[in-house]
Amino acid sequence: MNKLHTELGLVKTRFPSHQFIIDELYRKDPDFKSLCADLFLCSKMIQDFEVEIAEKQHALTEYRDIVTDLEKELSMVIKNTEVDN
Repeated sequence: MNKLHTELGLVKTRFPSHQFIIDELYRKDPDFKSLCADLFLCSKMIQDFEVEIAEKQHALTEYRDIVTDLEKELSMVIKNTEVDN
């Protein structure tokens, strides 16, 4: 999918009842075209951040589980050592 179609597709999705005007403005108005590009880039960044956050959230959950397991194991070692002494 090329950049033009992607930017226009996003704007048309956000403003579906104005597709004809969007096409006209995109062709004729450089400021409008720039706004479309900015919207596309910001939307893409949000999407990328959401993916990154989801991946990090998964890793965070795994590390929390590992910490819990390590704390249990340490607790058992400490308790066993107290009994032996």
